[in-house]
Amino acid sequence: MSRLSSSISRSILNFKPLSITQFSGVHHHKERGDLELFLGIKRSNKAKANRNTHKNERIFRRLRGQKTIILDLNDDVEKLWQSNLPPAEIRRQMLRKGINPYKDVFQREWEDHQITFQSAYSVIDPYIVPKFPGPFLDVFKFGKSSKDRLTPYSDLASYLYRNMFYGTKYIRKYEDFKNFDTKEWASKEALEIYEKAYKSFMTRDKKEICKYVTEHAFQKLWPDVEKGGIYFEFLGKTTPPKVISVRCVDHPPKSGNSIAQIIVKLCTKQKIAVFDRFGNLILGSKDKVKEVEEYVVFENHVASKYGRWRLHDKIEPPFVNIVKEVSSLTGPEKPKEDSTKPSVDEKKKLSEVNGD
Repeated sequence: MSRLSSSISRSILNFKPLSITQFSGVHHHKERGDLELFLGIKRSNKAKANRNTHKNERIFRRLRGQKTIILDLNDDVEKLWQSNLPPAEIRRQMLRKGINPYKDVFQREWEDHQITFQSAYSVIDPYIVPKFPGPFLDVFKFGKSSKDRLTPYSDLASYLYRNMFYGTKYIRKYEDFKNFDTKEWASKEALEIYEKAYKSFMTRDKKEICKYVTEHAFQKLWPDVEKGGIYFEFLGKTTPPKVISVRCVDHPPKSGNSIAQIIVKLCTKQKIAVFDRFGNLILGSKDKVKEVEEYVVFENHVASKYGRWRLHDKIEPPFVNIVKEVSSLTGPEKPKEDSTKPSVDEKKKLSEVNGD
């Protein structure tokens, strides 16, 4: 009995190694099933016959399909067909696909103007000397290098030289300007041209405007007048006009078609207001008097006997503190508060007196 029990216990304890094989739902369609028999090799992991395929493929098929992105590639045949279509037909084809090519596109506003050689389309020399450097004795003061002390004086000297030899002297070569004096011209004509130029914009008469304004200035100022209106009233000058710069050049170069420009400092009192097309106030005021300091550029086509001085542009030097007025919101003005109504503090006092 003991022998039988010992043999049974030995047979139970001495298990033979079991070959456990995982089930593979799929296999590679080109892989043979008898690799080990003929080639002597076999897969280390029989559960994955195909490395790129999951075991339970059918369960997650829909989820795997959602991970894929369908790319809409360009069709070369359709591109070739569209290249021969007119623009209107291309737009129709795009609208059928749900694409609106003009959704965020606004109508283009053309701001073209005529080119002419009677006027320069810029300021010849917009530089303005900031201040007179002071007495020349400051050059000999200690504390600065000689170059730093002499720079403002050399700049002023070169500026005056260009005013004379590239400005006044060049203008006087022409027969009608032999006795031309810049100071006399500025005191007599500069303010008159300035006033008439602004008043001509109030009339909206283009022929009248072009008498006092160059093509360059007309291009800048006319859009404000065309889409709205301005009010201008000249009240006088605070200081006499001062000539800052005189320049005269050929346009085009070496053509003999000379154009002169004079920069004048104007300090005036004026009333100015800008309105939109509905008559609502945008800038300025009809009642408020403003003292204005401006550097105005006047231009003349001196090569022509019919040339006349006209307003050309304005310069804003960096050393001048120009306070720009912020445009008000277009719309009717808010009614003013009635000053006769009692304030909050007065109401409190009245309530205390009445015993409320």
